[in-house]
Amino acid sequence: MSVSCLGGIVGRLSSQGVEGQQEISPPGWLLTTADGEVAKAAAQLFGGTPKSRAASPDVMEVLLEADAIGVCLAGAASVARRFVRRDGAKVVHVCDGGRFLVPASRLGRHCGCPSLAIDRKIAARKGVGPKPEVELQFRLRAAPELGIFSLESSSWALAESLDEVGVPLKGERSPALLEIRIRHTRISLKSGMDVRYSWPVVAATDQLGGTLQEVAA
Repeated sequence: MSVSCLGGIVGRLSSQGVEGQQEISPPGWLLTTADGEVAKAAAQLFGGTPKSRAASPDVMEVLLEADAIGVCLAGAASVARRFVRRDGAKVVHVCDGGRFLVPASRLGRHCGCPSLAIDRKIAARKGVGPKPEVELQFRLRAAPELGIFSLESSSWALAESLDEVGVPLKGERSPALLEIRIRHTRISLKSGMDVRYSWPVVAATDQLGGTLQEVAA
């Protein structure tokens, strides 16, 4: 699901803290890169210690200490969103939530997915509906010269909020300033136990430097 027009990816970010599940380890942004200089620069900017991955010594990982990272997207081409249902390794359904994206013979036709998000989630849990696949590609606002980074997510909240994020992305190559964050929520169960959850969050600014608007990721 690559946004190929943006060129090669120098690093990938993922959220340590799974949406809708109890945290097992402290949440944060995990950067994975094959470029030691990128890992070092990111650690200097956002904290953390670059480490080689045990199974792949040529791959560096940095658990960044900053919850918030300012990024810049190059326009609508920097965002890919689709809903996919798979049967094992086979892809059997790809749509944008309302119309088919592939195959070409069905492009633009109604896909039959429910219009309400809650119904889409129920269908996905039952295995009869697609799940979201989202990719954002961006430069770090603090160091754009490092190159293009990627954030991939299957978060329903991110998929649902892209219409809000898309407001400053109307221009195909018009830059949009964003801030990706880790949001924490604590819930007290009837048993008296406190359970903490974490989600990736996107805060969007307009192209003129307007007020930050948080949207769940």
